[in-house]
Amino acid sequence: MTVSLPLLIISVATLFAYLLIGFILKKTGLAKEGFAGALSVYIVYAAQIAMFLHGYIAPFDSEVLRGMAAVFVLSLLIHAGSYLLSVRLFAKAPEAVKSALIFGTVFSNAGYMGLPLISDVLGDRYLIYATVYLIWFNVFSYSLGRYVFSRDKSFISPVKTVVNPAVIPICIGIILYVTGAGGWIASAAARDASGALIRDDLAGNVCSMAVGMIDTLRRSVAPASMIIIGVRLADVDPRGIFGDRRLYPFLAVRHFLYPLIAFAVMKPLQLAGIIDTNVMSVILILTATPAASATAIFSELYGKGRTDCAYAGKLVAVSTLLSILTMPVVALLMKI
Repeated sequence: MTVSLPLLIISVATLFAYLLIGFILKKTGLAKEGFAGALSVYIVYAAQIAMFLHGYIAPFDSEVLRGMAAVFVLSLLIHAGSYLLSVRLFAKAPEAVKSALIFGTVFSNAGYMGLPLISDVLGDRYLIYATVYLIWFNVFSYSLGRYVFSRDKSFISPVKTVVNPAVIPICIGIILYVTGAGGWIASAAARDASGALIRDDLAGNVCSMAVGMIDTLRRSVAPASMIIIGVRLADVDPRGIFGDRRLYPFLAVRHFLYPLIAFAVMKPLQLAGIIDTNVMSVILILTATPAASATAIFSELYGKGRTDCAYAGKLVAVSTLLSILTMPVVALLMKI
């Protein structure tokens, strides 16, 4: 499936509109202290879980399973390679900003911004690839990511890496999909052209209610996460942006270098028939998203006393603004 550039631009512009709402709420004083934190809790422990589960409520397809395997391997390579390169790139940065620069470069906003974009631009059926990509995102962010900010090696543990509100629902979703339970739920909740349940019994009504609730919750991830970024952007002093000499290489690597590397790795595989265009399109969109919102969140949770938390928030805000221009440019690679 090819990516529609106009549709991508419209989708990115819509996300920017959500960001603007958060900015206005903060500037007008309507978003009080703790507003962004409370909204973050809702996203992580409710909306995000629904977003991850949604893609797996579908009939099993062996071709899709092969694509999932390819995404799993490529995501591992991308995150491991990005971490090793970013550590070297910012090795001489001051300790107060080094952690945020490394984390924000390695981890894109693949979940909160990437998944809604995949849904809008490619369609819901490709969300399953995006959630598989996020397995390694979360494994690395909850281990090496927390270590980068805290320097506490206890975070690099198999249990702490896997037991988190992102990896667990993805694993549950994969089980539902592979066993066929996801397809059964989708079939039970199916409706005809008039909107009436095809299976109008207890199972059909329960499944329809569950699927409807999951769909409603997952659609709130994009506006809620972008509103949070808008709230944080309102606290950024614009005078401190352009004079920051470390910001420019950070943005160049995050927005251009890493997507280009991912494209250079995937294109020969696509031409050789090892991966299909859908896999390449999903991964390229996810790698082209701006610095992860978790850059600011993790700096607050694990880097206090070591990291300049305001600087981490600035990286996310500026990166998100720049992505409005860079994501459509990177999308042109998919036309090659």
